Amino acid sequence: MNKSMSRIIVILSVFVLLYISTVLVGNIVQIADAADRIHLGAGQPIFWGLITVFLFTAATPFYLYLKLPQALIPPDENSGPKFEEYLIKLRKRLSANSYLNGIPLESKEDIQSAIEILSKNTDKVIRETATAIFVSTSIMQNGRLDGLITLFTQARMVWRVACVYQQRPSPRQMLYLYSNVGANVLLAESIEEIDLSEIVAPLFASGLTSSIPGMSLIVNSVANGTANAFLTLRVGSITKQYCEALSSPSRSLVRRNATLSAMAIIGDIVKENGSRIVSGSWGMFKGAVDSTVQGAKNVVGKVGDTSLNSAKAVGNTISSTINGVKNMAGRITPK
Repeated sequence: MNKSMSRIIVILSVFVLLYISTVLVGNIVQIADAADRIHLGAGQPIFWGLITVFLFTAATPFYLYLKLPQALIPPDENSGPKFEEYLIKLRKRLSANSYLNGIPLESKEDIQSAIEILSKNTDKVIRETATAIFVSTSIMQNGRLDGLITLFTQARMVWRVACVYQQRPSPRQMLYLYSNVGANVLLAESIEEIDLSEIVAPLFASGLTSSIPGMSLIVNSVANGTANAFLTLRVGSITKQYCEALSSPSRSLVRRNATLSAMAIIGDIVKENGSRIVSGSWGMFKGAVDSTVQGAKNVVGKVGDTSLNSAKAVGNTISSTINGVKNMAGRITPK
């Protein structure tokens, strides 16, 4: 599955590069033709000069990328020459980590202890990110915007986790990490089996809340935030497992551990922040209803006053008319 996805990505990238190259070369040909019309013979040197600049500009990123050190990928085995070589490289990388100043890194046990220290700092990053995702996507009611915020925040979280372990991860390392994290997230069959409503339910345990108008909207908002926070915790756990692995981890084991880890944390995040969101949302909803009711009362009062004044005016008019008729009748009647 991973190789097939890699091939598809490579093929699509080649097509995109060919399309961009064709467009640029076409523009260069037009510029060269225009120059040749202005001054006969100037088209050829301008064409080849612009082509040279284009090739140099296009090749520079690939050259700089290939000069970067290779990604530090854990070996498949837990012992042997490759594993010892990996430990040497990992020790060198951890020795430059500011989180591990003064921490011994001589033996394998020392390296594992150092990784546990980094793991605690990573847990803080993951929990903070999931909390921010829960609050932001619970408050906003825009599916596309929620998706963009979640995607951007998760990508940033992966970068922050990688920086905790590696300080300055190379593009190759990040490409390795993003590809594995993305593949594990896309292949998450176990998420469909999780009922997140069981996590949100304690916030709405009272049967009265379900009968309150507008409460269903608040419930859906909190449930949406819970789902996004759960996925964020899962992405963070997958990233963490790949960053601290001493040997190549099993993809199925990584997914299972990520799901269990996310389930263990998501409940606390919902309890800590869900009640504030519910109370705040209910306060906003209640304030909107109260202002609407008060506005309706004011409108009804104004309509009543206007009707009363109109009735009084009509009554006065009728009374004046009757008095006028009486006066005219008195004048007409002979004495």
